[in-house]
Amino acid sequence: MAIDQKEKTETKLKPLVFRDNPEVKKKIEAHKKANPDDVVYYTRLVKENPERAIETFLYRDQQKHENEMRLIQKQLPQAQAFYNAQTAEAKARIDRDLEGVNPYFKDKAFVNAALREKDRQTRREFANPSQAPATPPPAAGAKMAA
Repeated sequence: MAIDQKEKTETKLKPLVFRDNPEVKKKIEAHKKANPDDVVYYTRLVKENPERAIETFLYRDQQKHENEMRLIQKQLPQAQAFYNAQTAEAKARIDRDLEGVNPYFKDKAFVNAALREKDRQTRREFANPSQAPATPPPAAGAKMAA
């Protein structure tokens, strides 16, 4: 049996870097003043049970993701129909956007990529109005807006 010759190197984590946003700090301070019991609870939670605090933060992230996914699930059929109606070039752009995406975020990334492509096409139409399809004349007997 071969002896493992590889050295195990410890990966050093980079120190955390925090942004300082005065507007966010004001909102947080206002919330703290309005909810002093929450401040006491979360302070104790972090000090006395850090594992539970981590789970609390992760649970909130997971709830946010679920809420976003409810909207994504409503948009997904239209995004797939849009994708299927595209040229090979447009499909390739969308597919490039999806490369390397975590499967957990695949549907969200797909809808966002389809929206970006639709936006790109709309902007191109506005930039080149001569290439945009002409609007049909109003139907006979239709009233024109004043």
